[in-house]
Amino acid sequence: MDQQSFISYLDEWIPKHTDDMISSLLELISILSTDQAPAEGQPFGPEVARAFDYYIQKASEFGISSKNVDGYAIHAEIGSGDEIVMALTHADVVPIGTGWTRNPLGEVHNGKIYGRGAQDNKGPTIACLYALKAIKESGASLNRRIRHVVGGNEESGFRCVRHYFEVEEKPTYGFSPDAMFPLVYAEKGSMNVRVTAILEAGKYSLIQISGGERPNIVPEEANALLKVPEGEEQHVVNALQTFIPHVEDIVGGPGPLSFEFIIEPGALTINCTGKACHASVPWEGTNAVAGLLHLIACLGDQLGSRDLIKFLAHAADIYGKGLNIECEDDISGKLSCNLGVCESSHKNGNTVVTGIYNIRYPVKASGQELKQRALTCERPETPSLTVEVISLSNSHYTDPDSFLVKTLLQIYREETGDYSPPIAIGGGTYAKVIPGGVAYGPVRPGTPETAHQADEFISIEDLLLLVKIYARAMLALAQ
Repeated sequence: MDQQSFISYLDEWIPKHTDDMISSLLELISILSTDQAPAEGQPFGPEVARAFDYYIQKASEFGISSKNVDGYAIHAEIGSGDEIVMALTHADVVPIGTGWTRNPLGEVHNGKIYGRGAQDNKGPTIACLYALKAIKESGASLNRRIRHVVGGNEESGFRCVRHYFEVEEKPTYGFSPDAMFPLVYAEKGSMNVRVTAILEAGKYSLIQISGGERPNIVPEEANALLKVPEGEEQHVVNALQTFIPHVEDIVGGPGPLSFEFIIEPGALTINCTGKACHASVPWEGTNAVAGLLHLIACLGDQLGSRDLIKFLAHAADIYGKGLNIECEDDISGKLSCNLGVCESSHKNGNTVVTGIYNIRYPVKASGQELKQRALTCERPETPSLTVEVISLSNSHYTDPDSFLVKTLLQIYREETGDYSPPIAIGGGTYAKVIPGGVAYGPVRPGTPETAHQADEFISIEDLLLLVKIYARAMLALAQ
């Protein structure tokens, strides 16, 4: 079957299976497959395992062979041959978070499927599975096997695919539907930096602070508890309120920061609300943790360990200035930095604050050089402050003139009429673990990117388009 005949086949096949696709996606979304404590045969916990079981059950119903690879990843496969064409998606999701107006465990409204993972990455997962089903039922001849791999740990470390490729084959051609169209040929490297500050008491003391759930999400909410002299609580609130416009200017972002002050005798609780987004594009969000730290630092020299709190805040500069790692290149643009998690504990009567900063660095930059710059950045000279690089991964680049890129671009352009050029991104996808691999969808230019946000969704129209594009791509690469 040639491509034109297959297109005609899909135009008849997809409408017949639309209701089933929607139901399958809703069922998969209903499983809140966040990374949890491991159990035997379940390295990422029971909910990721449930999502895997659901996928394998559907593949079995479709007559497609599948395999669970030690609980780390699963795959479904059709065809025969020595070589493999591979699509890689993931079944794990980030936590639900706050601010939802639709059911985060699955709801259809006005032509959109809402729920955590609808876009990232369960919608593409279902699209790829149904693409396999369509190809199988078409009877098209294949020169290569087509394999769809589903990982369970994409959002928090890639251990899933690292283990998978220790025991399974790598593909001749591979793509990951976990970014955007038309196609991603370059991905920034990533680095996580941990800053730990042991705070001393002052007239005003930071007793507790908390914000953020994952390093790869811009925190939407943060809260802190301050100790202040009894009788001065309202005075402190009044003073801090005058600094809010200044703090908003420093933090930046598309929306204002909202602060709530709760007074108790000798204590002040501050709640801050910003706007969440993916850490690879921190300028699209407003970091509540950074805003809260900057505001607290405005208390001046009577704040205990103010210099350390100021460093924690300035290190959250979204371009890396505070860690002395600011840089950019002509392929992937500027380095980005996100203070994704901030938490406190107590040791020997002192408050210990820990911040995790997620950095995405340009394709042409050296990760090792940036690591050294972060470790030696200008900061208060005290043993009470430590800076550590706790993870570092390389960038990824695929020749935009390669056969894979040209083939995928042609199919996308034929289906959409969009002739946008391939792009580089700050996010990291499974394409990084495939030599010559790329990311391919699911978000089209001009359509909302809702991954990691409240009211995450994929439109039914886009879901059906994904099935057609991915089925065509798999077949073209396998023939």
